[in-house]
Amino acid sequence: MKNFQDENLDLEHKDKFIHGSFYFGFTVLWYLSARAKNISGFKARALVFTAAVTYGILIEVCQELFTKDRSADVQDAIANSTGSAFAILVIWLFEKIRNK
Repeated sequence: MKNFQDENLDLEHKDKFIHGSFYFGFTVLWYLSARAKNISGFKARALVFTAAVTYGILIEVCQELFTKDRSADVQDAIANSTGSAFAILVIWLFEKIRNK
């Protein structure tokens, strides 16, 4: 079984897939935490999405400014944001179906 560290794995842009997947999970967990604090669905989705995108951009900026062996990657920030946006879409659809 091949893993993401295997250089022979034929998956284009595997790093971006990992970024998107991480932010998908991160967003879902953060959303569940917001809902547990009785923040309304729309407000929780907007707050969590904004915070996740901001966090992803800040991490990239910090990598550029404060490390010697890492650099900022706009594509990583886009992958992070895409994963978060996909999570928000899935959450919204799930809630829409559940509330019918």
